Amino acid sequence: MSEEILRIEGTPLSVSTYSVESKPTSMNAAGTLEIIFCLQGSVRFSYAYEEFTLQPGEFVSVDKDAYYLYEGTPDNRCVSFFIDLSQYETRHPAIRSMLFICEGTSDGTTNYPRTYYNALKGLLISALKEITGDCDPAVLRRITDQIVDLFANHFNIYFYHYGSQDIDPVTLQRLNEINRYLYEHISEKIMLAQVSRELDLSPGYVSELVRRYSIGFRKTLGYLRANASEKYLLETDLTIMEISERCGFSDPKYYYEAFRTWYLCTPKQFRQRYCRDMPRQIRFLPVGEIRDLLDDLLMAHYREIFLSGIVI
Repeated sequence: MSEEILRIEGTPLSVSTYSVESKPTSMNAAGTLEIIFCLQGSVRFSYAYEEFTLQPGEFVSVDKDAYYLYEGTPDNRCVSFFIDLSQYETRHPAIRSMLFICEGTSDGTTNYPRTYYNALKGLLISALKEITGDCDPAVLRRITDQIVDLFANHFNIYFYHYGSQDIDPVTLQRLNEINRYLYEHISEKIMLAQVSRELDLSPGYVSELVRRYSIGFRKTLGYLRANASEKYLLETDLTIMEISERCGFSDPKYYYEAFRTWYLCTPKQFRQRYCRDMPRQIRFLPVGEIRDLLDDLLMAHYREIFLSGIVI
């Protein structure tokens, strides 16, 4: 683990505290969930096909996308939480293949604030209070468990596509199983009948399930394959045709079609944009340096929860 990242022994959690003006593109290791939390100032954040400005008390999650932070104000303070999802495979068997959307920002594409966002913010502040205090690993582990449960049960991408939290646990489990199979076999030729057979479900049921709660079988497969191509575009010199083959596309034209649908640009344009040289202007800080900021964030969080809507 890099000296820039503090590993909390006895927990699945690591943190990095920093002030950032610009940062080259980076990708997390497989099975790592990162939550970027802005404590002070602001920072412009970009990943895949979306951009946000994080203000104090706002956060965004990154699991399988490349990203960079840039145009930060000189006085900003941010914390990145890194959670090792491999430690939760017994608790949530499909956790490593799940896709999450968590945009706790005022300019995000999901409704904000919401009950689960407020719960997550409270847990993030609690984790930081624990880390900057006595740091009991057992307490921090329980907080991290609750964070992962929130992601698995409420920030799963299926809730975003469905537009509601009203997905019963059995249906969500089956959706996760479908996604897990696609994720694990992404480079292979995958047919609906094959997935149905492997999961002991009828093709019609699988098709209707993915259509109702997501974007349909074909589009889901296209998205997962386009998403998987990011690491090849950014970390290798493979040609577009070679990347297309490695990600399971039968023809490069289908790769272009899927990539443009989700990233609003061609694979070549994505590679040029995210591989460009960007100065690394980031200053890592001792975690204790943010202690005073947490009290202000905690009070602001209390006001947001308990005083909003009260008329005096």
